[in-house]
Amino acid sequence: MKFIHAADLHLESPFLGLKNDETPKELWDEIYNSTFISFQTIVNDAINEQVDFILLAGDLFDRDNQTPKTYDFFQKEMEKLNENNIDVYMIFGNHDYFDLNKDAIGFPKNVHVFSNDVETKTLTVNGKKIAITGFSYASKWITDKKIDEYPVKDNVDMHIGMLHGGLEQTGDHYAPFSVNDLTSKNYDYWALGHIHKRQELNQNPPIIYSGNIQGRHKNEPGDKGYLLVTDNLNKLDVEFRTTSVINWSDLKMNITFSDVESTLNQVLDELKQQNFTKMQLINLELSLNEALSDSKQQDFVYRLNNALRNEYRQLNAWIYEVKFKLNSGVKLSSIDQEIWDEAEDNVFLEDKINDIAKTLRKYDFIADHIDESSDDLKSLAKMKLISGREDINED
Repeated sequence: MKFIHAADLHLESPFLGLKNDETPKELWDEIYNSTFISFQTIVNDAINEQVDFILLAGDLFDRDNQTPKTYDFFQKEMEKLNENNIDVYMIFGNHDYFDLNKDAIGFPKNVHVFSNDVETKTLTVNGKKIAITGFSYASKWITDKKIDEYPVKDNVDMHIGMLHGGLEQTGDHYAPFSVNDLTSKNYDYWALGHIHKRQELNQNPPIIYSGNIQGRHKNEPGDKGYLLVTDNLNKLDVEFRTTSVINWSDLKMNITFSDVESTLNQVLDELKQQNFTKMQLINLELSLNEALSDSKQQDFVYRLNNALRNEYRQLNAWIYEVKFKLNSGVKLSSIDQEIWDEAEDNVFLEDKINDIAKTLRKYDFIADHIDESSDDLKSLAKMKLISGREDINED
């Protein structure tokens, strides 16, 4: 048995802030269509791998941005899978919620949509009875612990759970759950959606966020894709497959500034040496030996855009943002460093970080971009304080 676990397609994502007069039209078209191309890769891989079914764990669409084009495209891809006898089991999440008692959605017969109530669907693959349990969002917010409504595994060879939600300890208001909640159901695999960073919450059984299939902004860097799950002698092997057309990345350079032309050439040479094989949208940070006037900064950015407009395709790189940082070289004394380290140990505690995060998650636009990993939240807090410390030193 073989199946695909994917989530957070966000078809027709608007990629806010990227479209401007400087972005080449051909590149913008590629960015705009990247979510569609990524999903086509999943469908084509499913056919080539002859998978038995596909799990789509919510947020297939961006409800506020989708057009008829999105549904048209999705329907055609479902038909393609139907022609190849591949079933699709899907749930709706907080970005594509549907009241399925009111909104009628027509899909080909191979597409099985879970209702707004927790329900279980069964199928047979190679003589094995498989149960899949899940539910679709009827509204944007779900604060109830829907996981409590999931049945315990019973009288099936394999039980899979689908859930679009977040860990309750982080204060998430999207169908909160704990890892213990999930393991207590005795399922064989949990296909999670909602968090855009791929992560494994538990190994046995596998409880995994597949992440989204295409990064949509700078806080979603690196390769994105889906998980190919294979039943190998009653052991589930999980393999990540990349689908992202474009990756977001950071590039930091220390440069001794002499003039705009030489700095520009250093940046272009660095991009060539990177030898990118996939288009990169880059946030460039230049650490300079001296402060640059606003006019010099603007001149550099203007000339960089002009150069990249002609070479971005060969370099597989487009710099969408440039930050100038003064490399002052100022360091704390050993005493100050000891005080900082001690304060850091006392301040950056997981409980404190999560308490702060809870107050932020009540704002939807913030909650959508906060990762439920305490390590990531801790790093973010440290970066902010360290940045402030550097500003003080420079003053």
